Amino acid sequence: MNRPRSLGGCPSPRSRVFLYLCLAAGLLLLSYQLILDHEVIKLDSWSFSDILLADDNDRDRFIPDPIPEKELVFAAMQASNMSWVEEHLPDWRANIYRADAKHGLTVPMNKGNEAMVYLTYIIDRYWTLPQVSVFLHGGRYQWHVDNPLYDSVISIQHLNHAFVQEAGYVNLRCTWMVGCPSELEPARYLRERPDDREHPTAVQYPDRFMELFPRAEVPEVVGTPCCSQFALSKAKIHERSLEDYIRLQRWVMETDLDSGTSGRILEYSWHMIFGKPAQYCLDQKECYCRTYGYCNMTDTEMQNQWVWRGLVLPQGWPETDV
Repeated sequence: MNRPRSLGGCPSPRSRVFLYLCLAAGLLLLSYQLILDHEVIKLDSWSFSDILLADDNDRDRFIPDPIPEKELVFAAMQASNMSWVEEHLPDWRANIYRADAKHGLTVPMNKGNEAMVYLTYIIDRYWTLPQVSVFLHGGRYQWHVDNPLYDSVISIQHLNHAFVQEAGYVNLRCTWMVGCPSELEPARYLRERPDDREHPTAVQYPDRFMELFPRAEVPEVVGTPCCSQFALSKAKIHERSLEDYIRLQRWVMETDLDSGTSGRILEYSWHMIFGKPAQYCLDQKECYCRTYGYCNMTDTEMQNQWVWRGLVLPQGWPETDV
């Protein structure tokens, strides 16, 4: 006597077991692929195989374990003495990119000054970012650092992380001297095309702005404190896609501009890249209070907070240890 077929043509129990196993294996493979797509960054100069073959120091640039709450990102060179970072900021994870190095923490091309380092870090770490990243030049004492001693250690130690989380992008410089209230007039330069050879950044900015921000209107005025040192929250960085940062990095690599000019164009674009208006000059008293906790400053204290000493600090600065 023939056995009746399963109702509705359903498979036998043995067939169902095989089907479930196949489905489970497929889900495992899909999950593994999603993990790879999420965690691994593939660029022209880096791939998953590069990460596997990297030494321990190189591998740290992609997957720190555990991910710190705060990190420093330095644009340095092989000759830069960075011992001050470990000595004075031991509670920070420091990413010291040496732009002229062939191995270790470096960049795909030494071009664009600090801009290439900053974009490389964001691309390297897009999926493993800390809550707060602070982007700086390599020297401890620099003419543009916004405190009376021009000391990066002071700026880093006093930085208000809650304000960084709130604002997303925070320029480490509050004084309006150099950059504010107006640094560039790109719309006028686009209309008039003046022969302003002494200001190549101003001349180049309108066309390069359209390359960097292809869907944005060229602004009448660009103003923001110099000099490419700022803090970012993870949430703010993630408002742009990884692909967009790769596009910006490729622009730096492919532009026909020299490093100084391309770097300065990014210097006066970071605030817009991270969602701020073209003219972004906070009230100085408010900025010092919210950025560093220097509240209730008198006008005299604010004037003495940063004083112009030239592009190079006096030899042997500071005369006493801090």
